[in-house]
Amino acid sequence: MIQKALLAFAAILLLTSASQAQEVKQWSLLECITYAHENNITIKRQVINADYQDNLLKQSKNDRLPDLNASLSGNLNYGYTWVQQEAANVQESTYSLSPGITSNISVFEGMTKSNTIKRNEYNLKAALEDSKKTKNDIALQITAQYMQILFDKELLAVAIEQAETSKMQVERTKKLVDAGSVAMGNLLEIKSQAAKEALNVTQQENNLMVSLLSLAQLLDIENPVGFDIESPNIPELNQFLPDQPNTIFATALDIMPEIKSSQYNLNSSEYDLKIAKGGFYPTFGLGIGMNASSFSLLDDPNNYNTSIGSQWDRTRSSYLGFSLRIPIFNRLQTKTSVSNARIGVNDAQLQLEQQKQNLRKDIQQAYVDARSSYNKYLSSVEAVNSFKESFRYTEKKFNVGLVNSVDYNVSKTDFTRAQSDLLQAKYEYVLRTKILDFYKGIPIEL
Repeated sequence: MIQKALLAFAAILLLTSASQAQEVKQWSLLECITYAHENNITIKRQVINADYQDNLLKQSKNDRLPDLNASLSGNLNYGYTWVQQEAANVQESTYSLSPGITSNISVFEGMTKSNTIKRNEYNLKAALEDSKKTKNDIALQITAQYMQILFDKELLAVAIEQAETSKMQVERTKKLVDAGSVAMGNLLEIKSQAAKEALNVTQQENNLMVSLLSLAQLLDIENPVGFDIESPNIPELNQFLPDQPNTIFATALDIMPEIKSSQYNLNSSEYDLKIAKGGFYPTFGLGIGMNASSFSLLDDPNNYNTSIGSQWDRTRSSYLGFSLRIPIFNRLQTKTSVSNARIGVNDAQLQLEQQKQNLRKDIQQAYVDARSSYNKYLSSVEAVNSFKESFRYTEKKFNVGLVNSVDYNVSKTDFTRAQSDLLQAKYEYVLRTKILDFYKGIPIEL
């Protein structure tokens, strides 16, 4: 009875594990990038900053409109008050109410309002480009980590293959020892090598788990357990024939958001200078308004008070006015503001040039890295082919007792190292070419 229960429980565990395995999602590179763009906190903060700049722009446009304000003031007075009907000061309590409404509009302020609108437009554009720059940075980070995972997966496959080969070699050598064809020392050496390669499999599995965790953390996934990615079929690597760095740089200048953002910041600082210069000009504004007043006794036994509405109607007055302000001397504040704004323009120009230099250097470095990784790839292909043939030859000689276990292990280690170098060069080259394509405006995809 107990045995049947245990068998049933084991079957349930197997079914559960199988269903969970089927539910594991394998993420493509595009899915990883899209998910990060939608959920990354840094990107969300950039979007919030853009929304803030948009509100500033809207408000600067609304500042051109006239304002409209209503007011109502009242007072309670205790003491002697002149009462017209009695022609005498009488000790009475009184109250008064005075409503009013005003509207003012600025006609001319040295073009500061229109220049503020232009400045805020460029600030909004810069914020939007900064958001794109953040998305690009995260996409490149994800791509690099995605490639690392693919590299670790292939290294693990190589390690498993080598471990299986050593395992079979242990069995073959054991038979040769039993037959008296080779010495026991050969078997011990092969077992030692097999143990090392089994350990290498474990290490590669750990490296793969760490790489998957790093990508999951880049995506801000709450539960990275079971996280995995697709393994796309990477086609044969083509000959390295990219555009020259200067050609790529010319294209990148027109599309890279960091260049656009720096240019917009420069435009914004130029309007800051115009706004500061506006302080030298006079300002002119118009205003209209209407007000009234009423005065009543708090205690009116003789019915002296007239209605508040009637008093407001009799005391109502309106006005239309203007204000003109001509700056003469303000302790050189405007001059200092203009000087600081010029400094801001110069700094923004230097920042733009710095961004261009950084972009040029990044493209030059990516070009050199791509060329180097391609040359390394070609050399690694030749090395793998050479070490592969050497290992096969050594293995055949070892199987018939013409080569000792030390030479066999050295040959196999060289072959394994060559395979690892080839994989590394392969994924480095793919990554570098993707980065060059990125600078040319080609979306990152595998």
